[in-house]
Amino acid sequence: MKIAIMTQPLGRNYGGMMQAYALQKVLKDMGHEVVTINHHAPSKGAVYRLARLGFRLLKKVTGQRKQPVNFEKHYSYIFQDTQAFVDQHITQSEYIDNDADLKAHFDKNSYDAVIVGSDQTWRPMYSPNIYNYYLDFLEHDTKIKKIAYASSFGVDTWEYSAEQTHRCAELAKLFDAISVREQSGMELCEKYLGVESECVLDPTLLLDKEDYLALIGDRYKGAQGKGVFTYFLDTSEDKESAAVQLAAKLETHTYKCYANVGVSQPTSANVDDYRMPPVEEWLASFANAEFVLTDSFHGCVFSIIFNKPFIAIGNKERGLGRFESLLTIFGLSDRLVLDNNIDIQALVKKEIDWKEVNFRLIEYKAASMSFLKRSIVIN
Repeated sequence: MKIAIMTQPLGRNYGGMMQAYALQKVLKDMGHEVVTINHHAPSKGAVYRLARLGFRLLKKVTGQRKQPVNFEKHYSYIFQDTQAFVDQHITQSEYIDNDADLKAHFDKNSYDAVIVGSDQTWRPMYSPNIYNYYLDFLEHDTKIKKIAYASSFGVDTWEYSAEQTHRCAELAKLFDAISVREQSGMELCEKYLGVESECVLDPTLLLDKEDYLALIGDRYKGAQGKGVFTYFLDTSEDKESAAVQLAAKLETHTYKCYANVGVSQPTSANVDDYRMPPVEEWLASFANAEFVLTDSFHGCVFSIIFNKPFIAIGNKERGLGRFESLLTIFGLSDRLVLDNNIDIQALVKKEIDWKEVNFRLIEYKAASMSFLKRSIVIN
């Protein structure tokens, strides 16, 4: 079959890139022809860009902004290594940033199926156009199979407006099969969209550890590690302090592998502070770790894949549902602490039963693969 994947824009988030890579690889290994749609938010007009430039200049001259005024011109450098991974390992369509081009792409390509997923594709604030991720542009196309695989709302509360709820419920009912990444997602589908769904694993968990070791290769095999690897999406003094305490108890050091500053945090004038390390080095940081401290969903995922003891720091505002669902599946609920009460003492020496975790992974992987295979079979 020829299959299209609709996911979030790639290149700026390690977890997002890895789930896209994993889902495409799984489908290709099944023998399918797969293309990930290179979908982005509409580009801003000249008036917006001019107003933004003026606002930034004002912030700069008043000392309230450290980033370069025309920061976007540095993106090709900042995302050089991550974009190289996407270009090399993920088959993508042409760049698409508007509804007309999106529909035109599907009109000229005879796809047998389109899969929405994974990651937070159904979270309005993160989606370039939430209706696109319910396949509004294929509403009247009855030939193409419409599937959601491990799509996520990101949180366990409903963030849609009344208008979005009504429209997305209409579109969701046109899907042939729907699966979500969290147990809470099943409840949201039923309550607000009026559709049934299954809970499946994030695509990254459908691949084996050896698949990721092959990506790491010899170049990054001996990269920094053998200590406490910290992977924080939201850094804070409390998290950094917890990492230092953890390393002290384990008589080792801390290390990280991500940009010093996020592009949405204009706190540095040095462009190098925003540059993202290569994906392969990021993966190697998990593979080489003694212990992982993270506030990231995919940080937990790769700790599990590489069988690394870890502590997850949850944030209620970012959403705890995806952490709770993932950790419950593997019997690891006790590995979660809250960012306003980071107590690592009891978890530092508590061992994880990796035999049980890996047994559960085999079971859930089989069920998730079964959903995927059943969903894409042509009637």
